[in-house]
Amino acid sequence: MTVTTGYITVMVTLVGLVVGSFLNVVIYRLPRGESLARPGSHCPFCGHAVRWYDNIPVLSFVWLRSRCRDCGVRISIRYPLVEVLTGGLFLAAFLAYGVQWRTLEIAVFFAALIAVTFIDLDRRIIPDKIVLPGAAAGIITSVLLAPERWWHYVVAGVGAAGFLFALGMLWPGGMGFGDVKLALLMGVVLGAGVIVALFVAFLAGGLIGGALLVGGVKKRTDKIPFGPYLSLGAVVAALSGAAILDWYMRLI
Repeated sequence: MTVTTGYITVMVTLVGLVVGSFLNVVIYRLPRGESLARPGSHCPFCGHAVRWYDNIPVLSFVWLRSRCRDCGVRISIRYPLVEVLTGGLFLAAFLAYGVQWRTLEIAVFFAALIAVTFIDLDRRIIPDKIVLPGAAAGIITSVLLAPERWWHYVVAGVGAAGFLFALGMLWPGGMGFGDVKLALLMGVVLGAGVIVALFVAFLAGGLIGGALLVGGVKKRTDKIPFGPYLSLGAVVAALSGAAILDWYMRLI
């Protein structure tokens, strides 16, 4: 690794940590209909504004020993986890794609997936305010970066969304329209790789969902959000989808 590559690697990770800090705001405020800009960061329990030196990703959580400086209420471990996850995925995008515009597209895509995942876990919704503008931006970016293959992304997006829509019609309550819209976003960004994403999503959903049922954590009547599984599949496809498809095509 050269000095330049090492510097970019560190910077990409740091940017990811900062973006992760903002995603915590999105995850908390967006489903509540609150502004993402005003008021500034504050404790949701006592309302005191978070000082700038208490708002440094990951480090502030450690310095404060996971407690609010003003009221002493424990800060959820989710906050640094989201920051670390975002930094790690930004780094993974850079390592997979290198210095090119596609890296930026995938990093933004990952950020949207992280927000969708935690909002879906909390509220059982996938916000249109994330997936619909994301899908519009995704198709424009994908076409600009690969104009000769524009139809691949259109077909992938429509096909993935149509597939989940058909499942939702055949299995009422098992697939929400939020999942359908998320599949559209995945298709226009991943292209043919969305096949891998859907396969991983259903495989992970089946295995984890089955384990939760067997362990008594969930009942058959409980609804389990599918957005996190779709997001997991999308990450796997974005980082390794082409290699997985090539391997599968060689098998047949």
